[in-house]
Amino acid sequence: MTGATKGSTQEILPVLRDSASLEGVVAEAREGGVFGLDTEFLREKTYRARLCLVQVATTKGVYLLDPLDGLELDSLAKLIADPEVEVIVHAGRQDFELFYESHGAVPANVFDVQVAAAFAGYGASLPYGRLVETLTRTALTKGESYTDWCRRPLTSAQLSYAADDVRYLLKMEGRLRSKLESLGRLDWFLDEMAFFEAADAYATDLTNAWRKVSGRGSLSGRQMAALRELAAWREESAAKRDLPRGWVVKDQTLIEIARRLPANAAALKGIRGINAREAERSASQIIDAIERSKDAPPVASVPSPPRNAQARARMLSGLADAVVRARCESADMATELVSTRGELEALLADIFAGTVDPARHRLLRGWRKTLAGDAVVALGEGRVAVRSIDEPPYVEEVEL
Repeated sequence: MTGATKGSTQEILPVLRDSASLEGVVAEAREGGVFGLDTEFLREKTYRARLCLVQVATTKGVYLLDPLDGLELDSLAKLIADPEVEVIVHAGRQDFELFYESHGAVPANVFDVQVAAAFAGYGASLPYGRLVETLTRTALTKGESYTDWCRRPLTSAQLSYAADDVRYLLKMEGRLRSKLESLGRLDWFLDEMAFFEAADAYATDLTNAWRKVSGRGSLSGRQMAALRELAAWREESAAKRDLPRGWVVKDQTLIEIARRLPANAAALKGIRGINAREAERSASQIIDAIERSKDAPPVASVPSPPRNAQARARMLSGLADAVVRARCESADMATELVSTRGELEALLADIFAGTVDPARHRLLRGWRKTLAGDAVVALGEGRVAVRSIDEPPYVEEVEL
C-alpha cells in the first residue's frame, strides 16, 4: 500500500512465564483502564481449544504470556471480567471463549475493532492486518497464521507476529471511537458489544445443541425430538473425550440416525456414515437417547408463512435488499452488519402473512430498525416504492 510504513516485526519480546510478571502486567492494565488482548490456540483435534500463548498490550507496552509453562491466568481472567477496564480485541469471541471455559470469565467492557470498523464505514469482517494498514498506515509481516503455537521453543518470527497482533489495538480503538462519535454511531456499536458481554455467547447448552446441527430442516417434530437428545449426547461425549464433535458423529449421520430411529445396535450399524468403532463404543448411549426422545414432547416448530406469502417475499426481497444497501451506502456502513437476504425474505413473508413478531427479526430491533427496518416494513406494506436515480446510491424511496 502506497505510503504505508513497515511494522515493528523485528522487535523480539521476552515471553513471561512467572506470576510476578503477570501481576505487573495486570496492574499496568488496571492503571491505564484499558488493554488489548489476543490469543494463539489450537483446536483442530480437540473439543476445547488449547491455549498456547496470550498477548497483552497496555498503554505502556506489549507482553507475551506462556500458559503452557504453568503460568496461571486467574488474575488476567478477572481483568477481562472487570467492567472498569476496557478490553480491546479483533474478532474476539474465540479469545473470550477460552477464558470463559477455563475460568468462567464473562467480559464486561468490550471494544471489538473489527465490528467497530464495520460501523465506521471501513467494511465488514476486515482481517487484522488490513485494518492495521487502513487505520495506521503500517504494513505487517504475514506468514505465521497457521503455525503450531503449542510447539516450543517459539521462533523469533512467531514472537514478532504474536506481538504485532496486539501492538496496534489501542491506537485503532482511539481512531475508531472518534470516528463513531463523529458519525453518531457509538451507541449503536456499544449495543452490538452487548453480545460479547453475555454468558450465553460462550456457554454450552446441551438442550440447544441440536440447533447447531446443519441440514435438520427435513425432520418431523418427533424426529427433531430425537435429534435434540442425540445432539446433547454427542456434545457431552465430545467434551468428555476432548474430540471435535464431528469426529464423534458427523452432522449428516446424526440427522440420518434421528430420521431412521434405530432400535438396536445392528440397525445403527446399518446407517451409512456411522463409524464401526464408534457404533460399537456408543450404541447403547445412542439407543438410550432415542428412547428418551419418545417420552419427550416433539420439538415445536414455528409455522411457516402461507405459500403465497413466501412467493411474494421472494419476489420483493430484491427490492428490499436494494433499500437496505442504499441506506447503508448513504450511511457509509457495511451492509453485512445490518441484515442478510434470507432475513429480509423471512421478514417480508411474515409481513404478508400478518404474523410479524419483532422478537424473531433483528431488523425490527434497536439501531437496525432505525437504519433500515422501518423502511423494509414500509416497502412490504406498500407505503413506499423504489425508483432508479442517476447518482449514488442509485435507488430512491418514494412515499406512496
